[in-house]
Amino acid sequence: MTQRAMFPPHRSLPAPRHDRDGAGTAALVLAVLSLALTTVAEGFLLVVPVGIASIVCGVVGVRRAKRGEASNGRTARVGLVLGSVITVPTACFLMWLIVGLHDAYA
Repeated sequence: MTQRAMFPPHRSLPAPRHDRDGAGTAALVLAVLSLALTTVAEGFLLVVPVGIASIVCGVVGVRRAKRGEASNGRTARVGLVLGSVITVPTACFLMWLIVGLHDAYA
């Protein structure tokens, strides 16, 4: 006598694909943070490092979105552009300020 299974054999579903959206989100958050730091006198020197981190995260996020690993390519692009728009003029101003102070005290 053969024994029949009461239930069909269990087939597991494929694991859901998780997007890697962290870099794009971090780019936008860091860009907004660097924008907020421009308004604080003590935080003005932190604008450049936070902005550079925003640019790096934005580049990583855009590349992941182009490969299809992330779904927030627009967020990464906005973080990249905003970080660049804030960081480059601030870095130029700080360099101008440092050179001016050096020449004034030399």
